[in-house]
Amino acid sequence: MFQRLGRIVVQYRFLMIIVWIAIATLVTLIAPNIEDVASSDTADFLPNNAPFVHADRVYRETFPEDFAPSSMIIVVEDRRGILNEGAETFEEQTNTPAGAFIQETESWLSSADAPPIIQRVTSPLDSPSTALLMIAPDNHVAIMRVEFSTSETEEVTTEALDEIEDWVQQNRPEGVKTYQTGEAPIVNNTTSSIRTSVDRTIWVTVALVIIMLLIVYRSPISPLIPLMAVTLAYLITRGIVAYIGDTLMTITSYTNVLLVVIIYGAGTDYCLFLISRFREEMADDSNIRHSTTHTVQRVGETISSSAGTIFVGFVAMIFAEMGIFKTSGPALAIGIVISLLAGLTLVPALLAALGDRAFWPGKATHRSTGKFYEFTSRQVSSYPLRTILIIVVLMLPFSIYAVQQPVSYSLMNDLPDDSPAVEGYHKLKEGLGEGNILPLTVVVTGRSPETLAKDIAQLSDDLMKLDGVGDVRSLSNPLGVKHEEYRNFLRVESQLRLVQAMSNEENIDLEQALAGLEDLKAYLEILQTRFPEIQDDASLNMLETLLANPLTLQSRRDELNEAIDGLAARFSTIEDAYLIPDTFASSDLLDQLVDTYLSPDRQAYKMEIILGQAPTSPESMDTVKAIRRILSRYQSSGDAVVSGGTTIDTDIRDTMNRDFVRAFGFVLLGIFLVLLLMLRSVVAPLYLIGTVLLSFTFTLGLTQFVFQNFFDSPGLTWYVPFFAFVFLVALGIDYSIFLFGRVKEEVAQHGIHEGVHIAVATTGAIITSAGIILAGTFAAMMAGEIMGLIEIGFAVSVGVLIDTFVVRTVLDPALATIFGRWTWFPGGVPRRTAETTPFYSQPLSD
Repeated sequence: MFQRLGRIVVQYRFLMIIVWIAIATLVTLIAPNIEDVASSDTADFLPNNAPFVHADRVYRETFPEDFAPSSMIIVVEDRRGILNEGAETFEEQTNTPAGAFIQETESWLSSADAPPIIQRVTSPLDSPSTALLMIAPDNHVAIMRVEFSTSETEEVTTEALDEIEDWVQQNRPEGVKTYQTGEAPIVNNTTSSIRTSVDRTIWVTVALVIIMLLIVYRSPISPLIPLMAVTLAYLITRGIVAYIGDTLMTITSYTNVLLVVIIYGAGTDYCLFLISRFREEMADDSNIRHSTTHTVQRVGETISSSAGTIFVGFVAMIFAEMGIFKTSGPALAIGIVISLLAGLTLVPALLAALGDRAFWPGKATHRSTGKFYEFTSRQVSSYPLRTILIIVVLMLPFSIYAVQQPVSYSLMNDLPDDSPAVEGYHKLKEGLGEGNILPLTVVVTGRSPETLAKDIAQLSDDLMKLDGVGDVRSLSNPLGVKHEEYRNFLRVESQLRLVQAMSNEENIDLEQALAGLEDLKAYLEILQTRFPEIQDDASLNMLETLLANPLTLQSRRDELNEAIDGLAARFSTIEDAYLIPDTFASSDLLDQLVDTYLSPDRQAYKMEIILGQAPTSPESMDTVKAIRRILSRYQSSGDAVVSGGTTIDTDIRDTMNRDFVRAFGFVLLGIFLVLLLMLRSVVAPLYLIGTVLLSFTFTLGLTQFVFQNFFDSPGLTWYVPFFAFVFLVALGIDYSIFLFGRVKEEVAQHGIHEGVHIAVATTGAIITSAGIILAGTFAAMMAGEIMGLIEIGFAVSVGVLIDTFVVRTVLDPALATIFGRWTWFPGGVPRRTAETTPFYSQPLSD
């Protein structure tokens, strides 16, 4: 098959080159921009059965007015104070430079001059109660929330963020500092950092590939062949994946940078093997047609098997639940297939067109194997057991370290420290605490109006009993349990105390006072209807008598207070004295609270939970699990769910744990089957996979150690172990395939001991060159800004080097020597057949 393919490519070489260029050009022109169709929001990639997905849907359906497609937070800092706390009235307290700036900003954001996509603005100066929640206790930091009618990924949202930032900077008074953070700025900064990472990775990758190929070939022409092939393969793959992302499924923003390193890394390796074989063929036979055909014939099966293992590894990711893996796997698999096709068609066509000129100014020659590989292979085959023990002893501690370390779920840790959204987040965290930045929202539906008030109070009390809960805000405690004001608002005695405080206010005008009295009368009637046992209460009768003569109330205020005190004391003895009143002392307070915490039909309610620890900490995720267990007791008549950033992280953690086990099984099974078919052995695939797993765990442990101790990282980004596993296992097993393809042949010719030695020595230079190139392309990811991608780049580049210099060169040959003929069980030791020289054939140096 490959011989026929080689003949076709040689015959139509110029047409083949033109077709590849035309396809890449066409796809680039008609396909959407991959960055425009990709998503940076991790919530988009949770499986549909994740608890957060259901909770988010319930929240949106029950409280539609609460939702905006995206939002931002403007952080205002003034060390002189946001409010003038010494002033008597709230209006006078806002008379500060920061207060005036906040009011001016709110006015502009609400005007026609501001971006038209602004849907709602919430200011800390809207009311005293709002100020309590949106101004830090030290009075140095305040926040404004701006909601948009467009999603955070739309270009119009990015333009609005820039316009708001420009206006704020132009109008910010001296001494006042401002920051942007929140959902839209974080996603915007993430997208920007990913684009920067892609650009840097591409340029660094291209530079590294050129430099390494120049070193390998010592020719300015040879590096251009793989560079052209992998670049066209990347452009075509990027266009196809972008089209899929635009029409079939959501793809992650990380896909593009992963495509760069996979295609330029693995694709260049395929080109390297082809060009190396072509050089040897040309050295033996100057006929370009014959040399090119033989190159495809001899190399095609091997690089196809190599691509097959990587393809299987990536396709296995489709069985993951987490969308970031489920969609990345097929995209990367497409990249591998197109890279392989470029290697089997475009590269031979270029070689056939150039001939010996591909190696200018030199000539096509055989390269001798260096003494290093001969010496190493001889030592390994002579002392296999000692070699294995030394390697395992050195690698095992880091492997054990790897499984004991936590991972980070904080998106802030993925962004550069100087990112504007990160600076704003940290400033907000200092002022208000992380729990206030990312509260959880509980929504309970299907409640009966008669039991609604008690239900709210009971759930609030149950949640406050959890160790990880710092505070709960609900209609029962609008400002939180820890705030005295409005505490236990749904208890009748608390409502009576609030009425008492309002009636004792000074400077209340007559009209407002009379309206309040009418509402109070109506409120007392509700109490008597709802709680008939108080109808004969003396305090109630006194209160009704006083209210019947409003003109005498001013002079009889002491009696009024006494009556309210008595009635409140009576209700404190009634266990179920919970009530959501229809009217309340002619105050807008009740309407505001009801609109905030109850659904329009008053059959559902919500509450906010302030976590006691950092929202992204493992302890907070455990708290979410405990909250869900409590809510399960409130689901008899409707939904009882919790949503919020930490619930997303909790579901990611749970899904990740399942996905890792699933990927572990499917990836290893797929690779085992490929090795089984290739080697006709059960034993060799088992220990080859075992050595790759040892390399993976060692690399993961080393990566965690380096980033925790030298980069002050709280833990590897949550998606790093999964990607590192798939990449290192799929790519790492490649070199074992290259090695054992040669071992199989040499054992048949020379016996096990000598065959292993010759195989290691003769494959050393070319596979080492391939490993260095692949490691270099992944190392290019470290030039980016996204910490998770930097970690992947470090882990895979180090892991590939470990596979190249330790596993393939030392550990695998030592195991092959130790197992001897059992390596080939049950197929039997390979026997001598008609000689066929593999693509990496190189004579041993003298």
